[in-house]
Amino acid sequence: MPLLLLLLALSTALLFGNDRRDSLYRPGYHNFVSANHLSVAANLSPEHNFLLFRRQTLDEDGAPSYNPYNRFPIGGYALIKLAILPFGDGLAAKIYAARTMFLLFFAGSAALAYLSLCRLAANRWIALTATLLAFSSYYLLYYNDMVATENGLSLFGALLTFHGMVLFVQGGRFRQLLIKACAALLLGWHVYALLLPFIVLGMAIELNRARRLSTPPSLTGRIKRCASALLFSRYMTLGVVTLLFGMAVLALNLGNEYRALDGEVPLTELPTVKSMTYRFGAADEFNEHFAETLEWGNFLPNQFYRIAGATLPFIINPFDQDSWRYDNYLSVIIGALAVGLAVIGLLFARQRMLLATLVSAGFCWALPMRHNTALYDYESVFYIGVPLVLFSIGLLCMRRLLAGRLLVGLSAAALLIFVLSSFQMGRVGHDRQASELQAAISDFEHIRTIVEPGQSVFVTASSSLFVGVGRVMNYYLEGRVIGRSWPAWPDIFAYDFFVLRQRIDVPALLTPDNRRFFLYRQSGYSTQIDEMIQESELVVRRDGYFDVYRSENKLIYVGNQDEDRAARFIAQAIPIAGTPFYVALSPAVHRAGFTDQSPWQWERGSDAEGWIKASDSPTSPTYEYTPTAADEGQQLRAYVHYTDSRGNRVKAMTAPSLPVAASNAAETVFFLHLYPTDVNDLPDHRKRYGFDNLYFRFHDYEPQLTERPIAVRELPAYDIASIKTGQNIPGQGMIWEAEFPFNAAE
Repeated sequence: MPLLLLLLALSTALLFGNDRRDSLYRPGYHNFVSANHLSVAANLSPEHNFLLFRRQTLDEDGAPSYNPYNRFPIGGYALIKLAILPFGDGLAAKIYAARTMFLLFFAGSAALAYLSLCRLAANRWIALTATLLAFSSYYLLYYNDMVATENGLSLFGALLTFHGMVLFVQGGRFRQLLIKACAALLLGWHVYALLLPFIVLGMAIELNRARRLSTPPSLTGRIKRCASALLFSRYMTLGVVTLLFGMAVLALNLGNEYRALDGEVPLTELPTVKSMTYRFGAADEFNEHFAETLEWGNFLPNQFYRIAGATLPFIINPFDQDSWRYDNYLSVIIGALAVGLAVIGLLFARQRMLLATLVSAGFCWALPMRHNTALYDYESVFYIGVPLVLFSIGLLCMRRLLAGRLLVGLSAAALLIFVLSSFQMGRVGHDRQASELQAAISDFEHIRTIVEPGQSVFVTASSSLFVGVGRVMNYYLEGRVIGRSWPAWPDIFAYDFFVLRQRIDVPALLTPDNRRFFLYRQSGYSTQIDEMIQESELVVRRDGYFDVYRSENKLIYVGNQDEDRAARFIAQAIPIAGTPFYVALSPAVHRAGFTDQSPWQWERGSDAEGWIKASDSPTSPTYEYTPTAADEGQQLRAYVHYTDSRGNRVKAMTAPSLPVAASNAAETVFFLHLYPTDVNDLPDHRKRYGFDNLYFRFHDYEPQLTERPIAVRELPAYDIASIKTGQNIPGQGMIWEAEFPFNAAE
């Protein structure tokens, strides 16, 4: 009966967790990480020698190069590949299959925890209750369907190994433990967090046993006996075998990565090696950037906060997604109390070694990997040992006080808590962003029917939503050459197509019926945008800022930059102290061809007062500069030298920027007020104001990949009498504004 109830509960997790078949619907970076791992798995093939890579890009010669992702074992990606392989070109079906597989592994993890606790507690109802309560927490339910080998599959591997440890300690079955540990290492490295305390504690027990059994009176004899006991113990064998096996898996990954990069990158510069340096705290720049987060005074309270989130059922305490909550003292106290009670309970437990291994595993991963675990809260699933031990020992202590029926009643309550928590978590993410993600999938399916294998696609990124979905794009166009490069201008003219979030009615648009993401043919795109502007009516001229054109039911905002300049700022907002500002050579320069580009130089000042070197310009300036407090109120400009296609040495300089705003300035926004001919045409919530407010951020409506900064805004269908528009810094004032008549009936 307990097993049947467990299966019933886990079936509801599958039901509620996968009710949005065609959307990676969780908010935050849930869809971002899932799409990333889907990309890696989809690209896994013998064609690339089973290299793990996220995307293909074009190098300077137009040849494909790869973005490796070999930091994790290949086994998890092979399983994802097998899950999605039968579904051909159906993106929605592939996502559904991958998420279903991870939900099944979540169920498998819970089943392994139950089987292990059955042996440790010697009571199935206690095992059922503890398992259901532990697996109903925020972190376990939120990340149960995230397609990520470092999460769901690693958790399954860790609990598979722990089940092997239980069988070994209780029944001496060592071979099955070796097999399970090695199999788990093919799914993720988190198994080592369990193996470390298990091996250390086991060898300590072996050493103590050898010391007590040592009969030779001499100190030398006792030392030899203890050394022999350690060297020939099964714990030492387990440690050596799993260490060598893991090193072999990692070596294969590194060798594959080195070959994929043609041996041109030093071993220390391989992406996987650099990732390891970040994770183990050997990257000074990274440590300095996240210094506050990595401080032990912040890191440790944050871990207790996460332990509280991994202990309390979601229906009781629905944690939000903000993982930086070490200032939430109640949660920190709850987490610390959970750990303290679990440790105290170990003093009275019979299977002390196994339970201590389970409790300490989360810390054995989080502390050495602090520079990684501090930033990603999904690592908190590996604190699962704390609630499992806490609830098991608590119920064991209460068993004498509980009648059999009362224990069954607690199990029924735990089942209800799990089901309600799963149902509530299943509703997370049913919002506008989820709708956009869902609509995007059908857009990608349409795009794929047009882009043929071997053709190249340039995918731009302009918002956090696009970054997440853009990873799905990389995954979905497997076999196609994908490029994403921002903010530096790439040689976009080497690509066949590109994908934008904006719909611009030009002949280059190939997917007019798409809803969120649109495919354009590169050939003629920029010229067609310029032609659309030339055929439009100029309704507002703002020298030094933007011209506003009218084209049927559209407003086109065109930045007034010197069209003859070979360099331009990419960011359309006013420069803000503390926020990166970008510069690039214009697409016209790229189209004409150039070589021998020097580093960018940045200056501050004005044409009237003169220019000096920017205050914090680095030794080797680049296309990115972060204004400082010393730059506030000053204009910026940047220049670079290069050799053009005719062999001439050319200096390209931008026009002066707007003055640098203080660091507390918000991003500039464009306001757009529409005054209708009939106020009744307005939406209900705007009728009392007498106008419609369509304020926007420039880059959300920027066609991109054009000679000039341009934003296109489609207008509603109702008749408009006049329009007021402009640009301002929220809370600080207006940059420019204008008002003009607009009669849609003419």
